[in-house]
Amino acid sequence: MTDLHFSPRPNRAHEIHWKEWSPDTFARAKSEDKPILLAISAVWCHWCHVMDETTYSDDAVIAKINDRFIPIRVDNDVRPDINARYNMGGWPTTAFLTPEGATITGATYLSADQMHRALDEIAQFYAANKLQISERSRELRERRVTYTLGSRDALALSIIEHVLAQLKRAYDPVHGGFGNNQKFPQPEALALLLQEYRVTGDAQLLDMLTTTLHNMASGGMYDHVEGGFFRYSTTPDWSIPHFEKMAEDHAGLLRVLADFATLGTDSKLKLTADDAHRVASEHNPWIAGTLRSATEYVRTVLRDPQTGFFAGSQDADEAYFAKPLEERRAMQAPFVDRRSYSDWTASLAGAFFAVARAFGYAGDFAMAERVATEAQETLDTMYTKLRDSDGLLYHLTSPSGNISVQGLFGDQVAYVRALLDAHDYAEHVSAGETPFLKRAVAHAEATIAHFAAPDGGFYDRVAIAEQLGNLAIPDRPIVDNGLFAEALLRLAMITGEQRFHDTAERTLLVYTQTYEKAGSFAATYARAVRRYLTPGLCTERGCI
Repeated sequence: MTDLHFSPRPNRAHEIHWKEWSPDTFARAKSEDKPILLAISAVWCHWCHVMDETTYSDDAVIAKINDRFIPIRVDNDVRPDINARYNMGGWPTTAFLTPEGATITGATYLSADQMHRALDEIAQFYAANKLQISERSRELRERRVTYTLGSRDALALSIIEHVLAQLKRAYDPVHGGFGNNQKFPQPEALALLLQEYRVTGDAQLLDMLTTTLHNMASGGMYDHVEGGFFRYSTTPDWSIPHFEKMAEDHAGLLRVLADFATLGTDSKLKLTADDAHRVASEHNPWIAGTLRSATEYVRTVLRDPQTGFFAGSQDADEAYFAKPLEERRAMQAPFVDRRSYSDWTASLAGAFFAVARAFGYAGDFAMAERVATEAQETLDTMYTKLRDSDGLLYHLTSPSGNISVQGLFGDQVAYVRALLDAHDYAEHVSAGETPFLKRAVAHAEATIAHFAAPDGGFYDRVAIAEQLGNLAIPDRPIVDNGLFAEALLRLAMITGEQRFHDTAERTLLVYTQTYEKAGSFAATYARAVRRYLTPGLCTERGCI
């Protein structure tokens, strides 16, 4: 295989005979009667690099894998649908599968000694228990998660209150964020806090949001030299980060920062010189600087000015990011994964419209126009270059321009949302008629046609060609379904089309009995429920 990314430091992981996730690979596993070793990694993943340099560079490990297993290596960012079904709790994931693709067992990082034992034990166990493994695998694969639609009465404020209560219980009142150990930004949960503060005026929600954003932006989670947020903090006080920077995280955080900066302004007002003085960031002076520097990081490091697409990530490099500016200039910058993932690129384009609105309210009309224009260019290029014959987006664009990986729901959701953001912004600045609403309607219709489950909600992928392994098991992720339901409700309000409202309602009803198990991942669902219950609500704190 040639399209694989290993650690940038010296390693021998390429000596393992890695195969693609493909029908031919599974056929080979069956014909040779060997279990599969599935390694799920990511370009930005520090411990994936360590495993390449140690475990996968060990002579005996290389020999055992090549001799007794069919090794498959999958990039999480390229195939999120595979990751969703096999991830063992983090990256790297090390999963052992039957030749049919059913999970035998698995773990995350394994040292060389741990891998030696695992390879011996799994090979012996598989050889001695093939019939039992096959039967157990068949039973598990035949199980399906069942969804029972709730009644309309179940779509109530109690859903929002429950999700908020969970967030309040998990909230760290000293440092902000959620939990007491390592902390991730969780921008979707922060967006729920902001939305509900706008609706209810609950000062506790504003305090949670402000404390979290301020401590993230002022501490080690933020790159105070080159701008941008690191992926997560290994400590509860945000002081010691993992140093990779992700397009996905910036899409959510830029949107939250921009919306936070315009608190107290009416999002339906036109951008005029007078509006420039009505800036919510006066309440928190640090927010304007953070928004600007984070935006500049995304624009200058992640965005490709030729295509308008955004790179997926920048590698963690503790030695580099610990240096001041002048010393960094003498070093090679950490590797940037120039592959573009459509869901992240669309999400960043959508966030740019919120950023442009914030700059406009701050009186920086030149920056507002620059950011909005770049976002429009991105969406235009996606429209002309990335759609397949069904009108759906491909997922992956390589630096050479090759596109691949069809039929992922998350890409379509992010694109519809971004198109609606573009339409809203055009109305916001009186830019006149744009093609974005028409495109949003068409893309939403194509998404409904190809991803809708018969009993409500949407599957995470289209069964285009392969149903290998656990990909045959349908999945309806609550995060993306919540985001799409919200987008459909926005479409219904703008167009007056009842069919979009009804489809959103049916989607929300799918999760009324299961959302509580999703924890903070139910934040997007709660936001959609709010829009369903109080569409178009505006208060003195802004509109939803």
